[in-house]
Amino acid sequence: MTALAIRPETAEDDAFLRRLTVEGRWAEFAPLPLSDAHKRMLLEQQHLARQHHYRTYYGGADFSVIELEGEPIGRLCLLRGARDHLLVDIALLPQHSGQGLGGTLLDSILAEAAALGRTVSLRVEQTNPARRLYERKGFRETARHEIDAEMVWAP
Repeated sequence: MTALAIRPETAEDDAFLRRLTVEGRWAEFAPLPLSDAHKRMLLEQQHLARQHHYRTYYGGADFSVIELEGEPIGRLCLLRGARDHLLVDIALLPQHSGQGLGGTLLDSILAEAAALGRTVSLRVEQTNPARRLYERKGFRETARHEIDAEMVWAP
């Protein structure tokens, strides 16, 4: 088994988190008729906007970096509530997606919630491949929007 770890995010992680946003969303921006430099600039602005949004609206959440064998490969943002854990964000570098790591992380979040008798909720874009993972893990859609869906898992 690989050494997967979660540690608190620090200011020193900003360069990695920018890289995670750029690499993680590059395929979405690739078709745009812009230079790579402009695409990178837009994605870095997306990173800053997301960071601001998460800190403003989910200030009580745990902001963590996911590491594999000591190297950062992703981020986790989890807001633990009295009745529900809100999975705000879970993201892995593209080269680490599809290897079962997200499922392993999700299993640990669900086990923690189950032990506390709490639900886990999230929002996921309709086209995000992770949606299938959430469905396999027992999440059920509770609301559908134009771009995304709300899902909940209950113990």
